[in-house]
Amino acid sequence: MNRIEKIVGSGKVSNKKDYYFLYGIGFFGNKPLTWNSLEEIKESGWNKGICIRSKQGVLRSKTVFDLTMKEAINYIEQLKKEGIKKESLTFNQSMPNEELRIQGEIIRSKENYSLTYTTIKKAMNRALEEETLYTEGLTALSLVRENLFPSSYEDLQALFDIFPDSVIEFSSYNVAVGNLKNRNTILWEVRNY
Repeated sequence: MNRIEKIVGSGKVSNKKDYYFLYGIGFFGNKPLTWNSLEEIKESGWNKGICIRSKQGVLRSKTVFDLTMKEAINYIEQLKKEGIKKESLTFNQSMPNEELRIQGEIIRSKENYSLTYTTIKKAMNRALEEETLYTEGLTALSLVRENLFPSSYEDLQALFDIFPDSVIEFSSYNVAVGNLKNRNTILWEVRNY
């Protein structure tokens, strides 16, 4: 049994390492353009905003958004001084927050939905600090369905079929985003940890 079969067979993403493995191979579906180094970003020709995250559990407060290449280089130097290796970092395109519809976390357990969300047009962790809304049941499902393109909604339901009790973190926009066509939703994380 390979690693994918083992994780999928369990119906859970139990740790960050398994999450990053599945995310890296595109298993969760639509994601922003991503890179593993500044060199990869330069080679791709990307010249817009950059987001820097850590694969090794660095606090979310250390995640930065919409940096220029020069700012990204400086931030990596700062992290290096704090003992964070550049090999533990991952990079993605900054998202068009001005186009945000809804973002948050949804859980489906025994066919009941719980949604924690925000409509503030900022990166999710910052937006949730300003506004955290909650709903459940059919209201939660309807709110998600209204804000996701049909293709994005189908992707979300397919993930719930594989990982029925997982938290799925997402952001939906007024425009198509990410590496897959005709989707307005980035599926940031699927987790049971």
